[in-house]
Amino acid sequence: MKFESCEKRNVTTEQAIKLFEEQGCHITENEAEKILDILYFLSKLIVNQEIKNEDSGFIHKGEHRRAGG
Repeated sequence: MKFESCEKRNVTTEQAIKLFEEQGCHITENEAEKILDILYFLSKLIVNQEIKNEDSGFIHKGEHRRAGG
């Protein structure tokens, strides 16, 4: 599965590999590329969905009360 990647990315495959290794998980460069593809795709999807929800007025913008208060 290959996602469209025309945007500039701030996280390199080398950085992703290092982060995974720090957590005791060893991944290849190919696996890091796939993981970053999915993460960037999901991030873009979430941001676009939030913008869509905000434009539709779906998101409540009122004050929030604390429980018990």
